[in-house]
Order: sequence, then C-alpha cells, then structure tokens
Amino acid sequence: MMATNGKPDHATPEAFITDVPPFVVAHPMGSNIAPLGLDRPIALLGGNERLSPGGMSSVLGIDHVEGLRSFVAEACRRQMTAGRDWYHHTPLALLGVHGVGKGAVAHWIARNAGVPLFRITAEEFRLPGSDGDHRMARALPCAPVLAMAASCCANPVIVLEIDVDAPPTNEVVEAIAVMIDPRRNARWIDHDYQTIFDLSHISWILEVQGRAPVSRVYDHAAAPVIPPELPGALASVVEAIGSIVKVDAPYEREELRRLDIAIGVCAGSGPAVDAATIAHVHASLGELARSRTQHVPCADLIRHAQRSLAHLGSQRLR
Repeated sequence: MMATNGKPDHATPEAFITDVPPFVVAHPMGSNIAPLGLDRPIALLGGNERLSPGGMSSVLGIDHVEGLRSFVAEACRRQMTAGRDWYHHTPLALLGVHGVGKGAVAHWIARNAGVPLFRITAEEFRLPGSDGDHRMARALPCAPVLAMAASCCANPVIVLEIDVDAPPTNEVVEAIAVMIDPRRNARWIDHDYQTIFDLSHISWILEVQGRAPVSRVYDHAAAPVIPPELPGALASVVEAIGSIVKVDAPYEREELRRLDIAIGVCAGSGPAVDAATIAHVHASLGELARSRTQHVPCADLIRHAQRSLAHLGSQRLR
C-alpha cells in the first residue's frame, strides 16, 4: 500500500501483509537427499481474513475455556504485525482430566485457522533402540516431519498427547523441548537423514491428561488422583514463550460448555446454520446431561450433538 507522498503507508494492519513466498522446510547437508520431497516448497496456510480482528478469534465455540480466546487473538495479532500471512501460535499446553474437552479445543483451532491437525503421542518420539554397539536405523523421519510431508503444509497444528500414567523419559522430553521451541527449532537437525528441518511454523498443542478418580464421577470440587502436569523441560519452554491453560468442567460453566459444543458441531456441518438449529442441538445436550448422574465427557456430548443434528435434518427433509 502506498501513501499519496509515494512512501509506504503502515497505518493499517493490512499494510504489513505480504505475499507468502515458497517455503522449503528441508535443507539436506552435503550430497544427501531430503526425505519425502520436502526440499520442494510447501504451503503456509490460514492467513488473510482469518487473522483479522473479526476473523477466527471472534468465532464462537471456545468461551467455556478461560483464556483461550485471548491466546488465539494474540497469535493472530502477532502474525499480522510481523507481516506473516499464515496461522501460527506459540506452544499451548492444555491440562485436564479425561472428557473435559482438550481435543475439542485443538479441533476448533485447526478448523477455524484452516490448517491440518495431527495427533501424536510422546511414545512416537522415543529414540531407536540400541544393541550396545550402534543405534538402529530409523525407517521414517520423525512425526512432525511426516505431518508436514503428508499435508504438504509447513504450519500444521500438532497435538502431542502426554499421559501422566505413562510419562515420557527425560531424553524424550529434552528432544521434544527443542522441537517445540521457536527460538531453536528453525534449524532442527535430523542426524539420521543429515537434513536440517525448519519446524518453526508448526503450532504445537501439548495435551496433558491427568488421571481422574477411579469412580469416573466428575466432582468439580475434588482433585484428580494424579493432576495433569507438564514435565519440567517442557513447562520451562511453554511458560517462557507460550501459554498453559487448565481445561476443566466446573459446574458454573457447564451450560456454556454444552452451548459451545452445539455451536461447534453445527458450524462443522456447513456454513449456513440458523440459530434455531443451534438452540435445538443445545437443548438436546441439556436433556442428555439431566439423564446422567455423572459428568458427561466431551466426546459423548459431541456424538450426541451430531446425532441430534442429523435427526433434525432428516425431519426437515420429510
């Protein structure tokens, strides 16, 4: 954008946005060949109107999780200010017991950002075994590299699942800490493939699952048997440059959680969903909750909302 005096005009956020150049994530060292064709340009997705103040950060469906909307809004603002027309957020840790909706949060971010979503476990980061003399050769690149290759996208959302019942080793934690840290991961070296990878545009979500009470009855006043906590090295990275969000299901926000799920399921079914449809699905979730004596896991709410929406659609076709 040019002002009348012929000089660049940086008065608006749009002035900072530039065309996204071809982006190469793999740079082989020496005469080696980069794996999976990643020495060719791949896409950076999720820009344009999604990053604007009226874009994804204003979409409904996440208000039951305190702090999440401001986290997404800040991520979009940071990208626009830097002139990066694609979605990216700093490492986000979601802590909670089973069923509170950590997975739904990750899906909301990926869907509204317009980027692919991948789920991997800490187990997939374990280093190859050793016979005492040499490490076994790895057949495939590590999970983040596979995700970029499979999607032809340099900035996917990658959810890393960490279970307190099966915590990763210190060696694995240290390796993950380097991969998720934007201050270090732009030049991540895969020694097996002798290739330097740029992982700096991946949006990481660390999903830490605590162990709920044995009875599986959710009591918002009681602590889980094992609370969800990030391993020390990962906590240091996230606390320094990212955000830690505790996803719970307190009684006072349960109605809002059901409404957010109804909005999310209806939005996923198509662009034109009226308020009456959302109200119908939301009401059906309230009936489900009243029919149970224990906390309803988020996955059950989503499945019920999908069935309710499908049933309503079939009725309208009659």
